[in-house]
Amino acid sequence: MTGKLLLATILCLMGGQALGDAVLEGNYNVTAVCTAVTVGTQLGSLESCQTYYVCKSTGPEKASCQTGYSYDYKRSSCYPSSEVACYWGVENPCGGRNHTWVPNTAVCGGWYYCLEGESAGSGKCPSNQKFDASLACCAYGSCATTESSDGVVLDDLCDVVPPGQYFGDTVDCTTWHNCESTSTGIVLRTGQCTNQIYNALTGQCAYSTTNACSRVTGIPLSDGAVSCTTNGAKTPDATECGKYYVCTNKINVATYCDTGYYFDVKSSTCVARQVAVPEEGCNRCQYATTKFVNAVDSDNCSTYYYCNQEGQAALNTCPDDTFFDETVQGCTSDENLTTYVKNNGACYGATASGSEETTASTE
Repeated sequence: MTGKLLLATILCLMGGQALGDAVLEGNYNVTAVCTAVTVGTQLGSLESCQTYYVCKSTGPEKASCQTGYSYDYKRSSCYPSSEVACYWGVENPCGGRNHTWVPNTAVCGGWYYCLEGESAGSGKCPSNQKFDASLACCAYGSCATTESSDGVVLDDLCDVVPPGQYFGDTVDCTTWHNCESTSTGIVLRTGQCTNQIYNALTGQCAYSTTNACSRVTGIPLSDGAVSCTTNGAKTPDATECGKYYVCTNKINVATYCDTGYYFDVKSSTCVARQVAVPEEGCNRCQYATTKFVNAVDSDNCSTYYYCNQEGQAALNTCPDDTFFDETVQGCTSDENLTTYVKNNGACYGATASGSEETTASTE
């Protein structure tokens, strides 16, 4: 009986902590994230590279590294500061760096250019991009839109949650997230349990139990969450062709198509990359096997991207009276456009000058 009372007390504390005073660092709700991970998980801090949080059953507990050491959230431990790429609360983020870029943690998507250990300039990534510290450049991705009042901005939950860590959500009990390590950096993946709930205590999909969903308070893990009105509605991501959002409990939850598939705006389903009609402006270098690919162009199919090794895209345009053909990796005569459009969704609706509108098959 004593054991049951103790378990009930712990569960009540876990449910209550999310409703009480939250530990906040700018737009980063540390308490909310702690309710979504397994007990014992360590999270990075935005206040200082020396501090971090240990998620206990009663909420986040702050801890610090010894002098000269910084916390590496990717390895969940403290290491000599020279070995850790951390910029939170650092007086001079350019210290010891030359001819490279580092993030400006006070600005969403912000950066500094470092020259001989000092900042030689600063700026902000273009729309639909964020600064990726591991790549030292701007990369396609969503950046939180809310700038904090205390000088720190969390661009991505995977900047504080360790890679390989599955965690739940505070707006829907079936949803799980995972910070997955890829060749181009750490990417936030999102999915849902089938006919089950995600149990943050065990880190697995399971059948619902008492208080297993107490973390679902409606308080988003960060205030970059986007609200929506119609549950079940799907909307494409503006930058990643293979990503879309499902409205769940009035919050848009990120969802990903399988590798090689894009979200098709005509059918609102995931379709093979080449025939999918993706959102205009999304990066079609994603899953590409060639260096040059069509940009989404329903006008005349003349714009295309050059894809570098990191999957980043540089926009180009074909000369007049030509369109870009991925199969030949170059610009070709408009006389072949009608046939090309039928099997290449990126050019859905594109027509040559003076011709009638052409539609593409998405089957």
